[in-house]
Amino acid sequence: MHDATTAPEYGRIPEACRHYGLSRSRLYLLAGKGLVRFVKVGNATLVDLRSVRAYLASCPAASIRPPKAA
Repeated sequence: MHDATTAPEYGRIPEACRHYGLSRSRLYLLAGKGLVRFVKVGNATLVDLRSVRAYLASCPAASIRPPKAA
């Protein structure tokens, strides 16, 4: 039995896209590379949201340049 801190969290693909700002095609691309995990429950495809968070945490920080002086 899982407790609340280790239980997998799943959501539908549109929900994951909205929540994390990723496109549907990007999620499928990441799943195809094994970077995020999908599961099938009947006809529904669910995204393991913890795998999405782990992928995003592994991405490098964005480097933002300061604006040019006018």
